[in-house]
Amino acid sequence: MLEHRKSRTIEHAGAPDPFERTLSKAVAHRVAGRFQKARSNLQRLLDAAPQHAGAHHELGLLTSKADGPGPAVPHFVAALRAEPEQPRHWLALALSLLVLNRVGEVRALMEQFCSRGLVDDGSRAALKEFTDHAFALGQERYNAGDLGAAEALADLVIGLDDTHADATHLAGAVAASKGRHQQAFDLFSIAIYRQPENAGYFSSLGAVLITLGDNAGAISALERAIALKPDLAIAHANLSGVYQRISRHGAAVTHARRAVTLDPGLANAHNNLGCSLKSLGHVHEAIASFDRALAADPRHITAYSNRLFAKLYAEGIPHADYAADARGFGARFADPLLRRRPFTNDRDADRPLRIGFVSGDLCTHAVARFIEPFLRHLDQVQYEARAYMTQAAEDAVSARLRTVFRGWHNIAGLSDDEAADLIESDAIDILVDLSGHSAGHRLLVFARKPAPVQVTWMGHPATTGLSAMDYRLTDVGHDGPGLSEALHTEMLWRLPGVSATYEAPGVLPSVRERPPFEDNGFVTFGVMNRFEKISDGVLEAWTEILRALPEAHLFMVVADIEMAEIRSQVEARLSKAGLPLERIRFHPRVTSTYFELYHEFDIALDPFPYNGGTTTCDTLAMGVPLIALAGTYAVARTGLAVLTAVGLPELVAETRDDYVARAVALAGDPDRLRAIRSGLRERVFASPLMDHERHATDVGEAFRAMWRRWIDATHAA
Repeated sequence: MLEHRKSRTIEHAGAPDPFERTLSKAVAHRVAGRFQKARSNLQRLLDAAPQHAGAHHELGLLTSKADGPGPAVPHFVAALRAEPEQPRHWLALALSLLVLNRVGEVRALMEQFCSRGLVDDGSRAALKEFTDHAFALGQERYNAGDLGAAEALADLVIGLDDTHADATHLAGAVAASKGRHQQAFDLFSIAIYRQPENAGYFSSLGAVLITLGDNAGAISALERAIALKPDLAIAHANLSGVYQRISRHGAAVTHARRAVTLDPGLANAHNNLGCSLKSLGHVHEAIASFDRALAADPRHITAYSNRLFAKLYAEGIPHADYAADARGFGARFADPLLRRRPFTNDRDADRPLRIGFVSGDLCTHAVARFIEPFLRHLDQVQYEARAYMTQAAEDAVSARLRTVFRGWHNIAGLSDDEAADLIESDAIDILVDLSGHSAGHRLLVFARKPAPVQVTWMGHPATTGLSAMDYRLTDVGHDGPGLSEALHTEMLWRLPGVSATYEAPGVLPSVRERPPFEDNGFVTFGVMNRFEKISDGVLEAWTEILRALPEAHLFMVVADIEMAEIRSQVEARLSKAGLPLERIRFHPRVTSTYFELYHEFDIALDPFPYNGGTTTCDTLAMGVPLIALAGTYAVARTGLAVLTAVGLPELVAETRDDYVARAVALAGDPDRLRAIRSGLRERVFASPLMDHERHATDVGEAFRAMWRRWIDATHAA
């Protein structure tokens, strides 16, 4: 508690107070910038009246302006002790302590001020001025990335005024940035209750709902934000993002373009526009959007990764260009973060190993369908598997996967440094990346090298570009010897069998007994892949196939095809390639009846240069043969790898002309088509593609060999 004493003044009847005249002169000198004269006047006054509150207050203002808030604090303390009834003295001291980041002292001081009772306008005005200033400083610290200081200041303001909506919103923003998403949701909701017409609050609520996986709630909140403020660019950008997540690509493009128009410098808007354009098959336009995102924010790691992924889809961009760009990512963002220190892991070559798996797809996602059977068959005595989930939203698949891991951490709310520290404290021996440059990746955790051995696998069939990534786990089908080593920063580690085994979700519908051509009187080709994989070269090849088979039809699944604008764009692109629209049947993307769509066609056509992956496995498991074109690097060789694994290499072409010829030949040979379709599911189930036990053994042996190689290298060093 402060000890308060009143200042004493000498007054002369009928004449102005000479102390007040001196003080007025000092104020005038300070305002005019004549600091030395102001200081001289104040010193004379204090020599005569050492406890003069006004003089100490004014000297505090002068000292703060000339020398900073630290030296001013004693003067503000003296003024407050002399005249505690003056709110301005409390305010001046509190603001100085605030600038000095002495938040604990500020809190105690202002709580004492409030305990005196805010019974007059001056006290209420002083409190409001202080809370507004503290909030502004908190917002400034938040914008600078100092989350700890921002949170302390927001809490300070809320403690003094629990109706302060802006401070509540700021506290929510800090919570969201720290990964406390449910707390952020609660705080944003309270802020909206305080100010229900604030568009920014609804926009923030929508963003956190996206993170929590509540797409419907996010759309509702963001649409409300736009209704309140139609020109709020960030709300349009975020709404584009959530529409992209639920495959409403037309709406996603509309809102992303609106955001870009409103704020051309908003990097996230350009990034989301790129994602939507890519999904609609406009891959080169998407790359240009990602370039604009990076021009607006050169540190936008998500945009850089999205651009890399788009280059894998893009026809006409050499894979060497992708590889060079990936190395650029590593050099710019990752390599400077490498931690150089000795590891303390036990170097016993034969002991049980701790294997960490980092992924945002340990949920309802294709990656989960491949990693789960591996984990179920992995030798849990020799290999202890631990999960590091990078997405905040988890689901029923996540709950099931938890049971096959020995440990589970959700690291969505951890910084890269914190996540790396956690992994290192868990004594992980081999850390496995299941994302590459796909959504939710944490490659900058790997950049810090928290484990002795680091491997990328499954999620991204190309180099990460990181020097800290030791290996990429693959097979000879995806990466033939001599084809792609030079395109990697990692060493390629080829498994003797397949690089991943397939497992269908739940119970598959029965294979169609009679091929569709038996009932239709013509062969139907089918395409179940996302439209972003459909290159112009693929469309031209399909045109040649249908031209050679005048009765044949093409069945295509395209997201948002029911929207007139999207259908018009798709049809225009197909017509330009020469495809006969009257023989093409479109179907929107579905989830619940997805596998039944395989009953609609006789032969599947694999896209290129980016082949199908999970879709190819689903196709064969549903008894439908597939024609594929083999490329020279992993994404262009998945069709080859899968068809070889199930014993159908004759369905793989070496050139585009060969691709057309093989499709036409199979369609023109009904007996052969029936023979391949008959028992195809059984062939898949009996193939290496579903030999989970053998595959788990192969991967385990690879991990053991990597571990021994690391031990040998450390001994040699």
